[in-house]
Amino acid sequence: MYQFDKEFDRHGTEVIKWDRMKQDFGKKDLIPLGIADMDFETLPEIVSALKERAEHPTYGYTYASEDYYNNFIAWNKKRNGFEVKKEEMISVPGIVCANAFIVAALTEPGDKILMCTPVYDPFFKVVEQQKRTLVKSSLIRKNDRYEMDYEDLDRKMADGVKLFVLCNPHNPIGRVWEKEELEKLNELCKKHNVLVFSDDIHSDIIFEGHTFVPYITISEDAAKRSVCVEAPSKTFNVAGIKTSVIFSKNPQLLTKVNEIITAFHVGVNLFGFKALEVAYKYGEAYVDELCAYLKANAEYVTKYIEENIPKAHTYVPDGTYLLWIDCTESGFSQKELMQRLVDAGVAPNDGSHYGEEGEGFVRINIGTQRRRLEEAMECMKRALC
Repeated sequence: MYQFDKEFDRHGTEVIKWDRMKQDFGKKDLIPLGIADMDFETLPEIVSALKERAEHPTYGYTYASEDYYNNFIAWNKKRNGFEVKKEEMISVPGIVCANAFIVAALTEPGDKILMCTPVYDPFFKVVEQQKRTLVKSSLIRKNDRYEMDYEDLDRKMADGVKLFVLCNPHNPIGRVWEKEELEKLNELCKKHNVLVFSDDIHSDIIFEGHTFVPYITISEDAAKRSVCVEAPSKTFNVAGIKTSVIFSKNPQLLTKVNEIITAFHVGVNLFGFKALEVAYKYGEAYVDELCAYLKANAEYVTKYIEENIPKAHTYVPDGTYLLWIDCTESGFSQKELMQRLVDAGVAPNDGSHYGEEGEGFVRINIGTQRRRLEEAMECMKRALC
C-alpha cells in the first residue's frame, strides 16, 4: 500500500541530512546515511491534515485537542500494552529537550547520571551542559548481541547515581530490551533508589520476532520510578515538526518536570499537535509495512557486508532503522575510516561519537530506498576492500 521504494528529491528543503553535506563532510555529492530521519514520504493523512490546517488564514495560540490525548492513549494501549491518562502527559517539542527538562527537574548540579554506552550522543551533552556528572557503563558484546553489565551497573549505582538514562530500543546498537533484562535493571534501581528516564522514541520500529516492553510496565515500582518519552518523529518521519510526549505514573515526578517546563515557557506548536493526533489515529498499517521494509533493508545490508566486505561486520537489529557496523578489522584509525568512506561517496555517522566503545565503528541509517542502499554498499566496499 505504501511506496517506500519511491524516490524523491529532498535537496533544497533545508533538511540537515541532505543539505548540509558540504558543511558536515566537506563534500556535497554524498549518499547520506547519518542523520536519523528517513527518506520516505510520511503518512498521507498527516500531510493532508497539515495542508488543511495551513490553508486556514490564521495561526493563533492553540492547545492539544481531546483527540490528541485520546489517540496517543489508544495507540499505546493497543500496541504497547499500557494505559496512560491525560493528566499523566506533558507535551514538549522533542526528546532531547525532554531529557534536559527531566535532568534539570530530578537532579542537582554535580549529581551522577548513568547510561549504558555506546549510546545516543546528545545524552552526553545534556549531562555536561547542566553540570551533572556523567557515569558510563559499557555494554557487553557477545557475538551479535549486546547486553547490560549488571555487576558494573550495581557498583556504579552504589556510588551515588541519581538518574539512569534508558534507551529502549537502544540507539545505536538496535537492541529491544527484553522483560527479564528490564526487571534486572529495575531491581538495581530500586536497590539504590535510582530514578529512570526512558527514551522510547524508536518504540514503534520493532522487527518481527521482538516485542517492545515499556519500562513502566515492568512493575509498580518501575512505573513510579520512571519518566518516559515517546514521539511520532522517527516513526512517521516528522522530526522537523517538533512534537513529543513526556509521561509518568508518578505525579510527584511529573509535577517537578512540569515546573521546569513551565518556567521556560516551552510548548508544542499547532502543527505539532495536529501531526501527533493524526499519526496515532491513522498510522498503524503504515508502521507495520514500514517495519517489514526496514527489516528487509537490514537483512540486505547484513548479507551484503558478510559476502563482500570481509573486514566489516554487522547484524540485523531487533528494531530501529539504524545499523551498527564494526570496521575494526580494517586497521584504519577512526579518522582514516571516516575519510575513506567519505572519499568513496557515503556519509555515515562516526561511531566514536557514541562513546569510546564506538572506535572503529560507524552507524548507518537504513531508512531509505533499497536502490540507494545498494549504491551505498558499493561505496563502502570500495572504501574498505
